[in-house]
Amino acid sequence: MNKFIIVGLLALVCTQAFEIDFSLLLQTGSESNDAVQAVYDLLNDLKTSNIEAQGVADEKNISDEEIGQARIAALSKVNELNQKAWASAKARREQIGVEYREATDYIAWATQRLADIDRRSVELQELRCFSNGLFVRAIKQHNDALGVIRVLKNDLSGYLTGQPSSLVEVSVQNVSDKLKQYSQLFNQDAMTKFAQLAAEQASGNAELHALGQEGGSSSSDRQPGLNVGQLVYNALSDLEDQLKSSLANLEANEIAAYYQLADWLADTESEVAHLNDEIQRKTQLQDKLVVQEQAALAVQAKANSVLKDSQNAINAATASLYELRDLYETELNRRDEENAIIDEVIHIFKQQVLEMANQTSFGKK
Repeated sequence: MNKFIIVGLLALVCTQAFEIDFSLLLQTGSESNDAVQAVYDLLNDLKTSNIEAQGVADEKNISDEEIGQARIAALSKVNELNQKAWASAKARREQIGVEYREATDYIAWATQRLADIDRRSVELQELRCFSNGLFVRAIKQHNDALGVIRVLKNDLSGYLTGQPSSLVEVSVQNVSDKLKQYSQLFNQDAMTKFAQLAAEQASGNAELHALGQEGGSSSSDRQPGLNVGQLVYNALSDLEDQLKSSLANLEANEIAAYYQLADWLADTESEVAHLNDEIQRKTQLQDKLVVQEQAALAVQAKANSVLKDSQNAINAATASLYELRDLYETELNRRDEENAIIDEVIHIFKQQVLEMANQTSFGKK
């Protein structure tokens, strides 16, 4: 209803002249009575129409509110599910990235490990060759030293037993000189013993020390140098035993070193096979992850699009509900304003009618 129509009715009422009040006019059945009643009915109809329209608007507002809230709630649940789907898609894509980086790191480590094994293998092989050369040289030196000792012992044995021998007399210094080139193979005590024997022989006290005598002279029936020869022979036997023991240790150590190298090569061979298998497996995994990452990116993009659509739907539903609320408030205020105008028109109308009725009644008197 346009309020300008109501204002027009108000102006009409103010310019009309009526002769009696409502009850009197209703009883006379005159044309003036009909006009008054028509105006009054029109005003009441206008207000009743507004009240009824507001009742309908109230019911519609309640319905719109319930429907709008229910729609927003439903869309919010959908949005929550879409949010979880997007988060899951994002987490999956990130996990694929983590797995790819882990595979890359492992391949880099395994490749470096294989290079280290190859380098170490070459170093050990070279060291083994060098060590083997030292071992062969040490074996030769030991055998040469043993050969010299055997020759010296054979000569001493013939000399001591009276059998034919190249020795006329025992010279400790000569024996020491022949062994000097192998001194690195003997312990220091052995060489010191020869030095002491040579010194005693040079001083003429060797026989006395050999007999264990402290102050007497040697017996006249003993051959010169016999005790010195026996001491030298015993010392050579000690050296021989020492060399044989050292040679056995060399052989045992060399065998142990070969075993250690063989064990290391066996272990690394197994490790190399494992690393190569793992590199191949990780490389294949990376190829799969590249495909999976593309699919995961597509899924995440789709989930993101769906999430935005659901959020936009919530925003649209919320905006629509606000529009309905604003429209309801606008219409409510308009009807309240119109009803206030109608009430004012009715009030003025009544006053005009009563005033006209009073003036008519006074004029007849």
